[in-house]
Amino acid sequence: MQTVYWCFQQWEQTGVTEALLRELRIKARRQDGRDGEPSAGIIDSQSVKGADTVGRDSRGYDGQEGQQP
Repeated sequence: MQTVYWCFQQWEQTGVTEALLRELRIKARRQDGRDGEPSAGIIDSQSVKGADTVGRDSRGYDGQEGQQP
């Protein structure tokens, strides 16, 4: 088992695993009929209830929901 772990560590240190994952992702996207590289990304956030110890004036405002989180 140490040999497998040693090989994995070597791959991690030299970037082989990242390159492999990148190539697999591109191949999977192309097989799905999409471009190999994504053209956009989406970042989303959620409202989180503030603790009672945090003042309401410093909790922020959720414009989408029209309410304080």
